[in-house]
Amino acid sequence: MGQLSQNRLKLGRISFLNVLPLYYPLETGVVSHPFSIVPGTPAYLNGLMTKGDLDLSVVSSIEYARHPERYLILPDLSISCRGPVKSVLLLSRLPLKDLSDETVLVSTQSHTSVALIKILLSCHLGVDASFTPGSCTETLARGERPAAFLAIGDEALRLDRHDLYPYRWDLGEAWHSWTGLPFVFAIWVIQREAVVRDNGNLDAAIGALLSAKKWGREHPDTICSEAARQGILGYRELRDYYQCLRYDLGAGEKKGLEIFYEYLVKIGEVAEAPRIEICSPLALVA
Repeated sequence: MGQLSQNRLKLGRISFLNVLPLYYPLETGVVSHPFSIVPGTPAYLNGLMTKGDLDLSVVSSIEYARHPERYLILPDLSISCRGPVKSVLLLSRLPLKDLSDETVLVSTQSHTSVALIKILLSCHLGVDASFTPGSCTETLARGERPAAFLAIGDEALRLDRHDLYPYRWDLGEAWHSWTGLPFVFAIWVIQREAVVRDNGNLDAAIGALLSAKKWGREHPDTICSEAARQGILGYRELRDYYQCLRYDLGAGEKKGLEIFYEYLVKIGEVAEAPRIEICSPLALVA
């Protein structure tokens, strides 16, 4: 196991635009915090959390399902949607029902999105496809043309509406249409060991994250202007994108998470669905 920090808490940060509303106020000092921030892809951060090299982090929802004995979920924080998400897309050269016996290229950056496409294809559409990991951008740049590919995050925003892939499936929208529930792509979790060792930073940590979420929600113009600097989407497109994302973890999101975990059991990703355990040492969510 890695060494958990004793002073400033090591906080993981996904290197995607979708977390900017929470991390911009932290990284610019608008909201004071007790963190040392570590960036990375969802899969990379999952690995650091598994090894105990981060105290707390935003992680793929599936990471908690795989190691519920290690983590507690932080209150009222998620990356979720109640309809289109825009940044988790299956792009296909064939109608989706014709993907049986075809190979789908899936991004290696997010374990949750890979599990979700398996659930949607097999359990929802009855499609028996195969899956192979890889970089969508690099594969297409080499001139290879898989039957379909799953792109997430900033890569999905760049590859949206690809000319050679006329069939587009937004996984957030597909899940909501099927279940009527939000889909939770990521949550913030903390090592149970970090809670046991808490030296007074935990309350400040939860408070800072919730304050950052509130600030990001109240300053969409600042967030969109900053995100536009990365050149992936323009300001107006970013306004539409961020309106699709939700950062709460209310009753609907928890129910969607529970249903997702039940389907993970059905497709053999986890042995049993975990109980949703929230870390809430103080009444900070009021």
